[in-house]
Amino acid sequence: MDDTPKWMWILIVILATGCSRSAVPPTTRLVATRMPTIVLPSAHTASNPVDTGWIGATQGIEVRTLSVAGIAPDVAAPVYIVRLDPSMVRLRVQYAPDTPQPLRTWVAAHRPLVAVNGGFFTADHRTTALLVTDGTAHGVSYTGFGGMLAVSSDGRIWIQALRDEPYNPAVPLDQAIQSFPMLVYPGSAAAEITDNGQRARRTAVAIDRVGRVLIIVCPISAFSLQALAAWLVSSDLEIDRALNLDGGSSSGLFVNAGEIRWQIDSFAALPSVLLVEPRQSPAP
Repeated sequence: MDDTPKWMWILIVILATGCSRSAVPPTTRLVATRMPTIVLPSAHTASNPVDTGWIGATQGIEVRTLSVAGIAPDVAAPVYIVRLDPSMVRLRVQYAPDTPQPLRTWVAAHRPLVAVNGGFFTADHRTTALLVTDGTAHGVSYTGFGGMLAVSSDGRIWIQALRDEPYNPAVPLDQAIQSFPMLVYPGSAAAEITDNGQRARRTAVAIDRVGRVLIIVCPISAFSLQALAAWLVSSDLEIDRALNLDGGSSSGLFVNAGEIRWQIDSFAALPSVLLVEPRQSPAP
């Protein structure tokens, strides 16, 4: 993704075509998919899907691995899901455009329980939208399309569709990531995404119907954006709303919680990441 005149034309087209329902992340940064660093379950075939069910990792964190048949030919797509209880963990956004790093390096520096890649960025590693890190805002909000994962100072977490609920700078935010497109609109409505059917590694963040946060990663080039949106709504994950994050070479997910160790590294250097940390108990 870059900020050349080509990018400006892409943005103009997005804005002109109602991109909150049809936007496709620019593909100029995506690379041919190599095998990720994680050891995938051995039975990823369309005839033999895998589903571990929910496994408790540590307080506030559950994980699940499953395979989704019918998405890509001859293989069931592996999907890794982390489900978070917002009352027991906190989300933090980190942003370092001058020193972008693979996800594994971010993890080594901050040692979170969970780490996942953030949103889109330009060729010089600047965010293409609004980011908020520990109360400090960077970049400019998308207008009329995309969505925002946001955290208030008291730890409340939500996802808003910027088409329907524009960013309000008067609302104080502790953490936030904007990205696009929305995959599921509030009320479990699958987005109508007009894409070219291109499959890529995918990262998404979601809120379920009881307010839990889900981080969802497919580390192989299996899902198109439209297919991912449709699957999220039809799955048993009870998704209320979901937002696409940067995919392709940026996708990555690390978990180091309890006995769970997942290591899906990004192929690209990332200027921003979303980290999950233990929620600190209030002082007595």
